[in-house]
Amino acid sequence: MLTDNISSFLRINSNFQFKSFDCGDEDLNDFLLNDSQKYYDNLLAVTYILENTKETVAFFSVLNDKISISDSPSKSFWKEKVSKKLPFTKRYDSYPAVKIGRLGINKNYQGKGIGTAILDYVKTLFITNNRTGCKFITVDGYNNPKTLDFYIKNGFNYLLSNKKSDEEPTKLLYFDLAIIKNSLNDNKIE
Repeated sequence: MLTDNISSFLRINSNFQFKSFDCGDEDLNDFLLNDSQKYYDNLLAVTYILENTKETVAFFSVLNDKISISDSPSKSFWKEKVSKKLPFTKRYDSYPAVKIGRLGINKNYQGKGIGTAILDYVKTLFITNNRTGCKFITVDGYNNPKTLDFYIKNGFNYLLSNKKSDEEPTKLLYFDLAIIKNSLNDNKIE
């Protein structure tokens, strides 16, 4: 595994007892320790954690989302990036997605590839264990170079890229799960 004494991802519930956690971002720390169980109880998001014997190493939350025409900068963008690539004639104004609502890595473990491993886990999960249909992964990445570079490095693309979005605290990014699914299909041995 990535670090010593880390168990697999645990899904939190209403009674989950958290171990210490500090990722250096008070908003993310507060979400995990004070809000994640409320989101779970109200069916808004599910949070998973990675921990070792003494502390929480990382966490992420996922929730349902969609990408729609109104999210994209133009209809031509929508047609080029989304609907043109689909093999059927019926076109929709939106397509199903899962949003990574929060993702945090404990300061003691940052820079060790855990964030990328989490994104790979989520991508694989929604390809192999997709129960309802999910075409995209979305994230509202903090609008700072370190965060945005992390998502771009992991295959995400900007959905909006304009002056208005440059001034927002977050930027909407997406990952098309068809990339992985097609790659898996190409590598199947018959």
